[in-house]
Amino acid sequence: MHKEKRALKKIATIRIEPYLAEYVIGKYGMEQKNGAVNIPYNTDLYHCIWENMSRQRTNQSVPEDGNLRIQLPCRKPGDGVAWKDPAYYNHLSLVASKAIEYQIRRMFNFELHRILLENEEFGRQRRNLDVIYDFIHTYQLKSISSDALLKNYYRFRNRLRPKKTRQYRKTAVD
Repeated sequence: MHKEKRALKKIATIRIEPYLAEYVIGKYGMEQKNGAVNIPYNTDLYHCIWENMSRQRTNQSVPEDGNLRIQLPCRKPGDGVAWKDPAYYNHLSLVASKAIEYQIRRMFNFELHRILLENEEFGRQRRNLDVIYDFIHTYQLKSISSDALLKNYYRFRNRLRPKKTRQYRKTAVD
């Protein structure tokens, strides 16, 4: 009984944008027995979560309306790393959830933009909308539309390569 209780304390629940939660679940998978996502140790998201883990104070409550359950990282002590036992350091504050959401959004946008830029680089073998449909199907995204992702990409592309406006010169007509 004690082991089960301790294992439940090693899971944190946060609330982020629904499409980002679906992306993380689609990317890393969800464990069947506890419904939590296990983040690999070699990702930036793992280290972001580890840095933001803290002890839960007595006046802080556990968020019950979260849409992403995360298996908290457990790093071994050494190499200048202090050991944080996930059974005690199992709280992710509102600021921490915003930092984690920002990191997940960066990963999401990087992967989406990389796929679409590769399609352009190889001569537009497929339409952008078809690439986005495949991306949505790969990660089973239900809470964001393909038009929103396409608009996101076009905004990114315009920041990356802004269109140059043509300079008009007034000529004197005699």
